[in-house]
Amino acid sequence: MNPFEKSVLPSMSPDGQMDLFGYVAADNRSGVVIPSPDCSLNGLVHFKYSPLMKKSIRCKGGVLFGHPEVLLPAYMKAPEFADARELAAEWAEHAVRRKTQKNKAIIKDLVNRFWQAVDQIFSDKGEAPLASKGRLPPIRPQGVHHNLTDVLAAINNTYFGGSLTCRITWSNRVGGLSFHSVRRDPVTGENFHLISISRGYDAANCPLYAIAGVVYHECLHIVIPVEERQGRRVVHGREFRQREKRYIYYDEWIKWHKEVLPRNIRAMRHHKTL
Repeated sequence: MNPFEKSVLPSMSPDGQMDLFGYVAADNRSGVVIPSPDCSLNGLVHFKYSPLMKKSIRCKGGVLFGHPEVLLPAYMKAPEFADARELAAEWAEHAVRRKTQKNKAIIKDLVNRFWQAVDQIFSDKGEAPLASKGRLPPIRPQGVHHNLTDVLAAINNTYFGGSLTCRITWSNRVGGLSFHSVRRDPVTGENFHLISISRGYDAANCPLYAIAGVVYHECLHIVIPVEERQGRRVVHGREFRQREKRYIYYDEWIKWHKEVLPRNIRAMRHHKTL
């Protein structure tokens, strides 16, 4: 079957929305053992908790055969903070060592990754992240009107055979541009592609075919990287434009993007509800 023919792709529902969600997401739940909140996975770093702390962590060296003890805010005893606690344990192991330039850089990186992981946990729970300057904002695919995770999964499966491993979020920028970037996972330390979609699309007047169009466009930026030609950066080359037009609702998306999105962006700038 040709994945670019309308007849084999999701149809339009009676209300004009594109039915993208014919697939069934895999159930990844399993009997995962929850790590103990009292010590790290290797059993060397112990955790204690304080109800008075919220935005800080502390360590004390030499508690258990030279290994440190970490004092964390009380809310971090919850199971969802297990990965963050492991980062705190790794940070503490380095924090009690001699402060060489290399070790200082590792400590700074681990602290930054720790608080990014904490912010992401709060965001996943639907709560506001801890306010802090300089940290990357958490990934937020669930919007007011639309969930980007479902749209990305449908586009990935339909056009890319499920091969893309990128993530997606609503952009924190007020402007109307969607974009693609590379970010570092705070828990694993690995780089990954992140697609950020303009919040002008997260509106009651935005049909799913429009969101799917911009998501497909940003996915193409991952598959077709920017080229350098005679000292110029070519972002939307011939191949890109040709593949972009294979999107089954390309014309409808472009029309919405040019006519409605600018109005939504103006409304956002005036703090109006979309």
